[in-house]
Amino acid sequence: MNLKKTPFFERHVENNGRIVDFSGWALPVEYKSLLQEVKSVRNSCGLFDASHMGEIIIKGQKAIDFIQRLTPNNVELIDAFGMQYNVFLNSEGGIIDDLMVYRLEKDILCVVNASNKEKVLNWLNIQRQEDVEILDLSDKIALISLQGPNSFEVIEKVFGKDITKLKYMHFLKKRFNDQEILISRSGYTGEDGFEIYVDWQKACFWWDNIVKAGRCFGLTLCGLGSRDVLRIEAGYSLYGHEIDDSTNPYEASLGWMVKMNKDFIAKKNILRFKKDILKRKKIGFIMKDRSFPRQGYKIYSEGRNVGEICSGAYSPNINKSIGMAYIRYDLSAIGTIVDVEIRNKFHKAEICELPFIKAKTKNHVSIDI
Repeated sequence: MNLKKTPFFERHVENNGRIVDFSGWALPVEYKSLLQEVKSVRNSCGLFDASHMGEIIIKGQKAIDFIQRLTPNNVELIDAFGMQYNVFLNSEGGIIDDLMVYRLEKDILCVVNASNKEKVLNWLNIQRQEDVEILDLSDKIALISLQGPNSFEVIEKVFGKDITKLKYMHFLKKRFNDQEILISRSGYTGEDGFEIYVDWQKACFWWDNIVKAGRCFGLTLCGLGSRDVLRIEAGYSLYGHEIDDSTNPYEASLGWMVKMNKDFIAKKNILRFKKDILKRKKIGFIMKDRSFPRQGYKIYSEGRNVGEICSGAYSPNINKSIGMAYIRYDLSAIGTIVDVEIRNKFHKAEICELPFIKAKTKNHVSIDI
């Protein structure tokens, strides 16, 4: 199979990364131990290749107005050099993709999921208006994600003390070695961390420098598997699991981002979703035994099918199997015991609060869920 490769592909191979197909990209799912990678990010720091993500620039005098119309969160509330978690909505109020919105000096940077990039681009072009230009820079920008409590020390050693003054969900642009680099204090692991956007052709220089600087701070190379466990521990949604084109923000526990004091696509439907009694809700759960929950497994209460698992994982940090699911709204209360069908047997699970784990780093404020 002819898979796309990031600038760091050879680094993954050299370090015995187990390469898999992820949305058409050749990426490492793990290196030595997925569970050890998860622990490292919670206790020291981990380095991820996120170069498969899509970077789309919206340019023009009406760039902000354009994004405002397609998203429920209020982009005008973003500070200068700030960023925001948001979603693109379709005309029915379903979620086309979730994304990070960066407010640049004049333009808007949208960082979208690799699996949805073409869908998002098509949607943006269909909705495009005058005085707006849409540029796909995904093949020009590499993305390095450094996550964990020790990421602060590593980033300071590589890029200088002024970088560590960044507030969470903010970014800066700076020139290093005649290269313009964008660094944000952000991530999708539930830990403090930084995301570093660099030139695709010169990306390995920065990867190698971060690896070298991180040796004395317990830095571990991490793959897709640990990234997934970490985002589940943090209670974060993943497209194709907790959210998709048929999911509205309220049932996905994303109602906090819907700002009804602005106009946006599908606002009437979203308002109806808000007023209606929800039929289902996204919840977190912990298995009562050592069984392993997977996406698609059915949830039962008193013999009736009442929900379905979206994501499941074993968390080495709390030593339990955990997951997220959609369940009938009237059964979604914290502490409710339900049955999960695993290989034709029922296993008990308890509905619990999200997130499962909160960051240890005092500088970090978790994305609302």
